[in-house]
Amino acid sequence: MIAPENRVREGERFRGVVINFLPRKGYGFILLDNDVKVFVHYSDIIGKRFRTLTPGEEVESSLTLSTKGPQAVDVVRLDPPPDDEPLPPIDSGRTW
Repeated sequence: MIAPENRVREGERFRGVVINFLPRKGYGFILLDNDVKVFVHYSDIIGKRFRTLTPGEEVESSLTLSTKGPQAVDVVRLDPPPDDEPLPPIDSGRTW
């Protein structure tokens, strides 16, 4: 069996399904298409309101390898509710 760390390429985009997410604790797990289970923290979910995920929901994310294993970052919900679409990018060229 191949260790999960060897099936994950850091920075590559993956699709997966939310296994569980605990809103009170702010974390959960995603099962990727390549059968790797990865940790997800609420701060890595892209959205403009309360950032949470629902079990069974499809997502796309990049991955990073933390000291505890693979972790999802830049998580995008593939079918977000209409009022939770991502915010537009911030224009860093503004002058005040």
